Amino acid sequence: MGFLLKIILFGVAVYAVWKTFARWKGLFDRFVGNPPVEPPRPAPTPPSPPQAAPAAPPSQARLIDTLQCAGCGAYISTDAEKCSHCGRPRP
Repeated sequence: MGFLLKIILFGVAVYAVWKTFARWKGLFDRFVGNPPVEPPRPAPTPPSPPQAAPAAPPSQARLIDTLQCAGCGAYISTDAEKCSHCGRPRP
């Protein structure tokens, strides 16, 4: 037999096996049944952020007094006990 004929016969045999398997699997699924598949749950929607209060006009904005740290030169609040950058006590 020629090589091409062998390839064609092999292809026909593979096709027949595949179709037979698909047929038997279809019959098995029809009589036994597949387990029920639950539909995917929708992702929960994130809660909406709370409404921010309207910004106060500049005349009502609170100004914070600051002073410069002697150790690192950063500006710190006068209410702070020590510098948050270097840890030195307030001058």
